Amino acid sequence: MNRAVWIGALVAGVLCAPALWRGELVGSAGAETFGHAWVLGWVADGWPAWSSGTDTAAGAANWPVIDALPTWLAAGFGRLIGVAGAWNLRVVAAIVVASVGGARLARAWGGNETFGAVATPLMPIFLGSITSGLSEDLAIGLLAFVLAWAMEGRWWRAALGVGALAGCGLYLGWMGGAGMAVLAVRQGWTAPRQVAARAGAVALAAALAVAVATPFASRLGTSTKAVAGVAEPHWRLNPWRGADVASFVAPGKEGVDGAALREHPAYLGVLTLGLAAAGGTPPGWLAVVACASVAPGASFSIAGVPTGVDNPAAALLHTLPGGDQFRNHARLMLLGQLLLVGLASRGVERLRRRWPAAAAAGALLVAGEVAIFSPARVPLPGTPVEAPPIYAALAEAPTGLPLRVVGSPNPQAPFFHQRAHGRILRNDPNRPDPGRPEVGREIVVGFGEARERLTEELGAPKVRAEEGAAWW
Repeated sequence: MNRAVWIGALVAGVLCAPALWRGELVGSAGAETFGHAWVLGWVADGWPAWSSGTDTAAGAANWPVIDALPTWLAAGFGRLIGVAGAWNLRVVAAIVVASVGGARLARAWGGNETFGAVATPLMPIFLGSITSGLSEDLAIGLLAFVLAWAMEGRWWRAALGVGALAGCGLYLGWMGGAGMAVLAVRQGWTAPRQVAARAGAVALAAALAVAVATPFASRLGTSTKAVAGVAEPHWRLNPWRGADVASFVAPGKEGVDGAALREHPAYLGVLTLGLAAAGGTPPGWLAVVACASVAPGASFSIAGVPTGVDNPAAALLHTLPGGDQFRNHARLMLLGQLLLVGLASRGVERLRRRWPAAAAAGALLVAGEVAIFSPARVPLPGTPVEAPPIYAALAEAPTGLPLRVVGSPNPQAPFFHQRAHGRILRNDPNRPDPGRPEVGREIVVGFGEARERLTEELGAPKVRAEEGAAWW
């Protein structure tokens, strides 16, 4: 495992060094990095209390944190090194743990640990989660450990792992619980005397996951409603609903041109598929195929074009407990790609017995394919932490007035930039629409085209600064 830690540190350095060198948050400014870093900030402000919301923004007083456990831990560091430093430390730690977990899963599956340590943190879907600021997906390494423990028959340890995993993110918790249950059923054929232990552990895992999910009960609701098919120009990244069928195998980088979107690249990789074919087992392949079958969501799209054909695998998923909660089914490839890497690690180990350099060669080739051909961004992008100059100009405004931001390029940016002025925000983090300005009772900040529109409606602003203007 020591080797896996060093490999993880090296991979984290390659992925994060440019953003860290620029003093930025690791993650894209066009997705949810701002929003999740904002949550880390107000949890840090109240630390060590277990924060369940903040009164510094509209609609956020009751805000159960989706990844409460790692956010709380990172918030402690935030009190020492600042929010940006704590965010980046969490990302780097997640990459290292992904390497260690990938090596552990490879060993449990009879695969090559070195390959697992390199390939797991470089999975395109995982890189997409980091790029998108989806911090609830970062605990992929713990998911690998849960699967490894279940494979080895360490059922109670796996059950506790599922509970912790749910505290890191409900999606990952569901995947860990589902994987554990499937492995328990499968091992029942070979070790029937341990049925009681397996059943008890699975029940404990379910109870822990439900307990963690309880605070989100009012926010959870079915997501199985069909969505009208529209063309998707960024289909390689699968920003909405599910995975485009072509995105599994189509290479190529995707220029997002500053678009505000999440990235869920489901690209499997020719080399990873080839190595998995060399070491795959029928049950392992069946699990990968199951994840890939469900990932397209309620209906299929190919190269961005909706086909209008319903996906029966997604309909089957929606009949399972919690299976109807997936907003973007492509996220199931967090599990699917992890299993594929496990299979590939077995293929590498078989090759290594004949060719000792196979582990290093396979790891380097897969890393090169991800960096050059996959839609995932390597190295990872960064988000500047400096607030727009207009916020510094608000020092002239009367104290105590709340603030409403209109026309921000990213609706989540005003929440992170709140730390620059410290005023209560009238913006609601759950609603991109900033609402109707009330100049008599609040400060209004406008950016871009909204600045010109507000000038026509409200008259000359009190202050201007680059792209922003403010009224009060």
